[in-house]
Formats: sequence, C-alpha cells, structure tokens
Amino acid sequence: MMRQRLRPMPTAEDLAVLYAQPHQHERWIDHKIRVDVTTTLAGRMLRDRGVVADLSCGDAAIARRLARTHGARLILGDLAPGYERTGPIETTIHTLSRRQADLFICSETIEHLDDPDAVLTVIREKTDYLILSTPDGETDDRNPEHIWGWDAEAVEKILRDAGFTPLIHNTLDFRPAGYQYAYQIWTCR
Repeated sequence: MMRQRLRPMPTAEDLAVLYAQPHQHERWIDHKIRVDVTTTLAGRMLRDRGVVADLSCGDAAIARRLARTHGARLILGDLAPGYERTGPIETTIHTLSRRQADLFICSETIEHLDDPDAVLTVIREKTDYLILSTPDGETDDRNPEHIWGWDAEAVEKILRDAGFTPLIHNTLDFRPAGYQYAYQIWTCR
C-alpha cells in the first residue's frame, strides 16, 4: 500500500490563486475520457430524478450531464467562485443535511485536500452513493495542486475507513500514451 504526502497544504492565499477559476476538463483528452467514463458509471448508480451533489465541481460537466440524462437535481459548489456554494469543500460539505444527496461526486478532489479522510467521513453522512476519482500511483510533486499521492489499495482503505463499501473500481491508465496520469474511479455505497 502506498500513500504519500507530496507537499504541505497551501495557504488560503495560495489556494485563491491556484483556483481562481473552476477547472475546465475540456483542455486535456485524458480528462475528457475520464469525465465520460465517470459520468457513465455515475448514471448506472443514480435513479431518475435523484439528487446529485458535487461541491468540487469545476466546470460541473459530470453533474450537468446527469441532469440532462437522468433529470438529476443538482447541488453544486467549488472552491473557485461561480456557484451558490463557494469555498473549501471542508466547509461547504456542512451545508448539506444528512443523506441529502442520492449520489455525491468527488472527482479529482481528495488529492487536493489536507485531510481527505475527514472529508470523506463527512461525505458518508450526506449521501447514499459516492463516485470518486483520483490519480493512481502519483509519487512526485510535478502537479503543484496535489497534496497527496496513493495507489488503489490506499484509496480503498480510505473509503472503507470513512464507512463506504466499494462496489466497482476501474483504472484508466493514460501513461502508455504519454500522459502523466492513471486515474482510479471508484463507485461506492
């Protein structure tokens, strides 16, 4: 099992600079494919017209597709401005009531957090199902936004310790094609 802190947590001022605008997944082909796969898996977990929460949504591509395809009602937020719930997920998660979300999307988020274990434990209280993606096997500090790197065994432990039961685990490995990352995608209840 590999879990490694890659850097100290940035200050609030540093975070404001790093996340001045929501993440735009369309800039990278590997992110486009990861969003497509994540959306497909999320759609299999979501009942029609369910509530989807994503409080680190970036451009909200996954949630908005679920709204179009499944009539999902959305609760959106991000650290970057532009959403009703703006600020760190460690704070905005407390705006949800117990089991308010049928599905919580946590896509490319936990590697950015100082205490991902604590955040996932609170998310467990707010949702029936979780879909989570995070890089797999990251061990260097090339990405200035990532605080943590881990393998699938470590992520599974984090999920189970938070009270989730993993259902499906997939890995999308783009490294053979010259991209920087492999992505873990987990569906949990």
